[in-house]
Amino acid sequence: MHHDKRGDLALEDAFRTLMQQVSVMREAGIPLKQVKHAPAFSFLLTPKQLDRVKKICQLKGWPVPNQRGILIDLEAVAHPMASRGSKDNCSAAEVLAILVAAYSAYSQIGLNKPKHSQAIVFNTGRQVVVGGGRFYAVAVVEVRVDGARRYLAPVTAYHATEAKIRNIK
Repeated sequence: MHHDKRGDLALEDAFRTLMQQVSVMREAGIPLKQVKHAPAFSFLLTPKQLDRVKKICQLKGWPVPNQRGILIDLEAVAHPMASRGSKDNCSAAEVLAILVAAYSAYSQIGLNKPKHSQAIVFNTGRQVVVGGGRFYAVAVVEVRVDGARRYLAPVTAYHATEAKIRNIK
């Protein structure tokens, strides 16, 4: 099996596990913040992606991350599950496809221009099918500071048109 394919499958499996846990907790009425020993993983940026993030942060005068990983936990998948489900009527499979495509070693890094916030957007040339249409996957992350630790934290993920992607780049 090709290495990239294995990585994609492992990433898909990790996101699926988190999404299943979120669904179980929501059905049980348990707030995610109360879940102990919940699964989580770190998405590691490629050196090229991290370099682009650092350049954007320096250009904007934002704190420059000193951590290469983005922690993907229950909260990181809960927001896209809820917002894509309610706003866009996305199925769980479509949300999973968006997350896997957005958090990719092949994703490009850009500035979330329409928001003018400390959000950096990951987007990829890989298209996802949502509601029968073809879109690009986008993950929005922001720089957070905790003492000496400066890191990227997930905000949300969504599907976007080519026009929206052109505006991001």
